[in-house]
Amino acid sequence: MTRVLIVGTGTIGQPLAKAALELKSQLGIDEIIILKNTPRVEDVGMVRRFQSCGAKICAYEEKFSQFVQFGMTPDYDFETALSLANVIIDCTKDDLALKMKEDFYFYRHHTQKCRGFIAQGGAKGFGIPFAYNINNKALYWSGSPHKFIQVVSCNTHNILAILQTLVLAHEGPDYLESGRFYLQRRVSDVSQKKGIIGIEVGTPSDPKFGSHQAADAMAVLRTISVRGDLDIHSRAHKSPNPYMHVIDFNLKLKTSLTLAEATARFWENPLTATTHQTMNNVVFSAGRDWGHFGRILNQTVVCLPSLEVLNGGREIEGTCFTPQDGNSLLSSFAALLYLLDGTENKSEWREKMKNIFHRPPFIFEEV
Repeated sequence: MTRVLIVGTGTIGQPLAKAALELKSQLGIDEIIILKNTPRVEDVGMVRRFQSCGAKICAYEEKFSQFVQFGMTPDYDFETALSLANVIIDCTKDDLALKMKEDFYFYRHHTQKCRGFIAQGGAKGFGIPFAYNINNKALYWSGSPHKFIQVVSCNTHNILAILQTLVLAHEGPDYLESGRFYLQRRVSDVSQKKGIIGIEVGTPSDPKFGSHQAADAMAVLRTISVRGDLDIHSRAHKSPNPYMHVIDFNLKLKTSLTLAEATARFWENPLTATTHQTMNNVVFSAGRDWGHFGRILNQTVVCLPSLEVLNGGREIEGTCFTPQDGNSLLSSFAALLYLLDGTENKSEWREKMKNIFHRPPFIFEEV
């Protein structure tokens, strides 16, 4: 029996678990187990809905009685669930995944049943940084598959998608002179209670790359032997907006492109959606109405009216929307299928990804 343990029920954990439950036969999964950390009366409805869909709930043994008091009876304690799971997907906040690795995961990675562990963007150092269709080949390096994978953040996916689509997948990294990315991050998801009143200016966290998104993008590219560090830099501000992150980008090239050629490259990338909409709430609404559980899983949504080609085609500017956590969800499923792929040289998971996800309501050509 193939079991997957999902740790955390936040903005990535919940939609990941719901999609996995719906698609588990296609994914090759028999049982989904969800770790609920904190027993809260406001989460009773969510837990019961998951159980009605076939999920098993686990909790730390010392908290069992509190869950039962609220009418939520766990199916497993965490240690049992951990021993049963073939793949663990950690969707916890910030650096908690690193602590979980140190306390629990590391001691299980060598067992025969355990295929591997996946964590999300904030868990730097958890494992190899990964973005689907950017560094697939790095997962199976020199015949030795990675067991610890860190799916990078949604805005890092977006930066990588712009770079790959316009230059890396065509002329190559040597033809990029510079890339500048200006992020207006939404401060919270519509499901969250926190917020801010005005725009919060971000400060650089890396002396070379600016905010962490460009630094993380370069970390992904290093895994596929991009020679030297590219001249890429990002700045990230937070705005009081619950919809989609917005990125303004400027790429300077050592070759020239026409506007038609740049547009065609976005159309050719199956993970890049385009739109003629210019407001992020409208694009968000389209995802809510047409996407799977209200999400678009493309790596980016490029606003075509914003595209400009300057300096004789050697400079491209534009604006794109980041599909909430959708692109991270897509990469999480890619990492999951990779870890579950039992074939020699991991030869089947890419085709499975295409068959399951490369279509609406997951991925769109135009929004």
